[in-house]
Amino acid sequence: MREQTNTKDWRGMEQFGVPPAGKPGLSYWRSSTRPYTLDYTTTSDTICLVFGHIVTQTRYGDEPAKPLAFRPETAAFHPRGCRLRVDATNVSGGFVAFSCADAVERGVSRNTMTPLRYSGNRENIDVEGVRHLTRYARARLMGVMQPDPWEMQCLSTLVYLEVEQALSRPPGRRLPKLTDVKFDRLEAYIREHLDSTITCADLARELDLPLRSVFDAVKARTGQSLYRLVIERRLDAAMHLLRESDIPICDVAAACGFASQQHMTALFSQRRATTPRRVRVSQTGDR
Repeated sequence: MREQTNTKDWRGMEQFGVPPAGKPGLSYWRSSTRPYTLDYTTTSDTICLVFGHIVTQTRYGDEPAKPLAFRPETAAFHPRGCRLRVDATNVSGGFVAFSCADAVERGVSRNTMTPLRYSGNRENIDVEGVRHLTRYARARLMGVMQPDPWEMQCLSTLVYLEVEQALSRPPGRRLPKLTDVKFDRLEAYIREHLDSTITCADLARELDLPLRSVFDAVKARTGQSLYRLVIERRLDAAMHLLRESDIPICDVAAACGFASQQHMTALFSQRRATTPRRVRVSQTGDR
């Protein structure tokens, strides 16, 4: 790796675009397949999902530069306060990098990541969960300019959980079940907060359960991911308002927590095979 004699040769994460603002825990960057030079100091724990082969010369902090090959469908973990200098000469698939805010760590891991930082940077974390999430992220981000914020929040949270588990290798244990009472509380919380941002950590705190337990228990009980459950409840509420009220469609979208009317329409088309306007027109015709 060449020494940094000209700072214009090096750029930080801004070369991969500006991360979304105003969403706690939603700082992420998506690289292209072009070679790049990166000089970046992590302010939070940073996790990269690697989509394809990336051949680099990499330097961590004051360590000597060394050749590193990042394998496809793996993760790399960089603890907060680490300086990365990467000269990537061969990039076949790029990556998505998540910067995990303190608020996410407190709500998700309950500080179990803290001792793992002392082991430093880790590359090529290769476990089944990471492989699955990498394939999912690659498919969902391909050609998408503005991914759904809730979906990306769930994705980044799951990535954090999988990497945390891979690094700490905890002994196997039986996860708590989601009782009827807790599931009813979960449903009630979603209904009461449909018009606002609902975070994964908020749901875990509401149930006083580890977030992984909530993810797994919701999947086991409903056959749906937590992301899908919230989206379906938003769609159910929107369907009710479209049928039972004359509220403008744009206001229905806002009341049910969608980013915009266009966002709601796209989800109606994907998941209900109709549109809000068709629902409203058909209901008007039945009156």
